[in-house]
Amino acid sequence: MDFDEVADGLYAALPADFIGARTDAVAQAKRTDKGLARRLGELGKPTLAAWTVNLLVRESGDQVQELVELGDLLRRAQDDLDPDQLRALDKQRRQVVRAVAREAAKLARRAGHPVSDQVVVQVEETLKAAVADPSAAEQVLEGRLTGALTYNGLGTPEPVAPTGRPPRRPSAPSAPAAPPPPPVDLDAARTAKAERAARREAEEQLRTARAELRSARSAVDEAAGEAEQAATAAKEAAQAADAARRAREDADGRVEELETALAQARERAEQAADEATTADREAEQAEADRTAADEDLQRAEAERDAAQQQVDALS
Repeated sequence: MDFDEVADGLYAALPADFIGARTDAVAQAKRTDKGLARRLGELGKPTLAAWTVNLLVRESGDQVQELVELGDLLRRAQDDLDPDQLRALDKQRRQVVRAVAREAAKLARRAGHPVSDQVVVQVEETLKAAVADPSAAEQVLEGRLTGALTYNGLGTPEPVAPTGRPPRRPSAPSAPAAPPPPPVDLDAARTAKAERAARREAEEQLRTARAELRSARSAVDEAAGEAEQAATAAKEAAQAADAARRAREDADGRVEELETALAQARERAEQAADEATTADREAEQAEADRTAADEDLQRAEAERDAAQQQVDALS
């Protein structure tokens, strides 16, 4: 097991998981290297602010490195810039620190552990210390802070977060002061910073373009699927329309047949009506003839009876 790899893995875990992960790592190291197990056991659990800064270093280390470089630029430029320019740079430093601290809060939220405004303030203080003091910058860039840092402008930032690495030796009080660094080329520094910003912007545009390409491809695939479904539906609709047309033609033919049959039935009905009228008239005439025959019969019978009576009288 490598100490740095295990330590980096531990400080990448969520704060609530740190103790359990460290216990497991120590137990595993004891099987092969007791010294490593002891060093791992000495690693301190990070506060939420320290964990957020460590997360920022792992996910957006370039931004933290630029902050540190901005601090170096400020320290080296103190003899070359007038107070107004220094104040402008210092204002820029505060703005960048706040922006990077907000980015750290976003990363924490995405990692499933949102942080409070108070924690964001501690993150800002830690970043200010990293900008102001090189030793604080080294601790921050290691990504193994256990607590937030503060800087009062004098000496080493406090508290110094243990990282499990060998402590750095302080310089001896009697050592001669190091010569001041040569003046920095501000134009070159600004150009390099602009190039880094342009590179990040190009990379972001590339990521955006790739995402848009994936989205466009997905939209094309979806549209192709919908077009295929629409073609199938259109084919089915055409088939249904043909069937409906044939059914309508059949129905029209049947209607014509029925209309012809109806006309013939009406014609037969009219003929039957005429025949019925004629039959009624003939029946009336037959009834009248019968009545007249009955009257003739009655008269004949009366005459017969009268003749019989005469015959009887003469006999």
